[in-house]
Amino acid sequence: NKIKQLVVSPSPFTVAQEGQNITLTCIVSQRRRNSALPVVKWTFLPAGTDGPENELLIARVNMRKARFYGNYTKSFTWPKMKLTVVKHGKIFELLILNVSVDDRGLYICRVQEFKKHQDRWKAASNCTAATELRGEALFLYA
Repeated sequence: NKIKQLVVSPSPFTVAQEGQNITLTCIVSQRRRNSALPVVKWTFLPAGTDGPENELLIARVNMRKARFYGNYTKSFTWPKMKLTVVKHGKIFELLILNVSVDDRGLYICRVQEFKKHQDRWKAASNCTAATELRGEALFLYA
């Protein structure tokens, strides 16, 4: 019953120039059991805030490949974020468009693995990884 390892690239810290697009990648690096399916959640913790109560849901991919977007994503009047499932169960990309100072903070990828047990889905393991979008370049180029 090994806990799955998660790797988030490009790195734990990403520095972006204001106005550019950036892609954050969540990779489930260990092979899952064939019977297990992942649920993936991307959340955002804005810079200067702390604690799970301040986390904003960006997107969620359930076991049936549906993608649910949270209230934070829907709060923009134009498309701001795009979720791409590059390889289901393994690679999940989050594209942030037109980066601004307000986008600084922690982008968290959570993976919960479910397996079927007597016709019911049960959580098998949990993993969390995060990328911090820092503001040096945002101030530098603003």
